[in-house]
Amino acid sequence: MIKGNFRYIFFDADDTLWQNEEYFREAEYRFAELLSAYGSKEDLINILTEKQEDNIPPFGYGSKTFMISMLDAAAEICGNGFDTRLYHGIKKIITDLAYHEFNLLDGVQETLEALSGKYILAVATKGDLVEQRTKYKESGLDRFFHHIEVLPNKSEEDYLEMARKLEIRPDEILMVGNAIKSDIAPVIAIGGTAIHIPYEVTWVHEIMEMPESDRIFEIKSIKDLPGLLL
Repeated sequence: MIKGNFRYIFFDADDTLWQNEEYFREAEYRFAELLSAYGSKEDLINILTEKQEDNIPPFGYGSKTFMISMLDAAAEICGNGFDTRLYHGIKKIITDLAYHEFNLLDGVQETLEALSGKYILAVATKGDLVEQRTKYKESGLDRFFHHIEVLPNKSEEDYLEMARKLEIRPDEILMVGNAIKSDIAPVIAIGGTAIHIPYEVTWVHEIMEMPESDRIFEIKSIKDLPGLLL
């Protein structure tokens, strides 16, 4: 059992509470299929990934930035061949991404039900504010949570700012999530505790080595969380 003076337990949203990354990977595949006349799938997706990395700093995370990146990638790949057919094809991919089927991960509701009477629970996610709040409402999980925080980048400073806003110390933060770069490493760096729940699909932007710390715990499924905390 984890011991600590945790005033809040924060949960990542995408790929911790509900499915997300598979839909972005499917959108990448469809993009590569749409532009297949211009190169290999691997090369096309690599260019798209580069454009995403360029666009995240000015535009943030989410499907809107993904669309901008697709348009930038297509313009570079196709040159004068970029026409209205490709534009509307990309728009359709992003529309389907934005309105994809919503699926909670297995065990989420039961776990939150078990923990909600013992801890103050909150969501700490990143991405487009409207997009993330819409998914939060659609999930039906808001009854378990005190509130949702949509952070700009999930950096150390973002977590420190969140702690100041909620009037808690960094060591009173317990973060649960799947992404080492966003959910684990920055929380550990500021003195908090983190529980890592690996997900089967990981965005390349989030890949990094796990830091060493006795304040990091790893479980296979969110269903294992009550056994660690109760």
